[in-house]
Amino acid sequence: MLSATLKSEIDRLSLQDKLEVFEVIRDSVMPPSDHRFPELSAQQQQEMLRRAERASANPRSGRSWAEVKQRMES
Repeated sequence: MLSATLKSEIDRLSLQDKLEVFEVIRDSVMPPSDHRFPELSAQQQQEMLRRAERASANPRSGRSWAEVKQRMES
């Protein structure tokens, strides 16, 4: 458990310093290769572009996060 002193010291850090501390802790918990996103294949890139174009052309065709979440909980 973190001490109150350490928490206080972290709170006083700048955002940049907090991100650096985060990266050091993350790297100590899991190897850097585990927190990278895999590269998309050409087919996956094309699908992402297709979906983005469709969403842009039909902005009201999707559902809000609240609607999706409500449907999942029902």
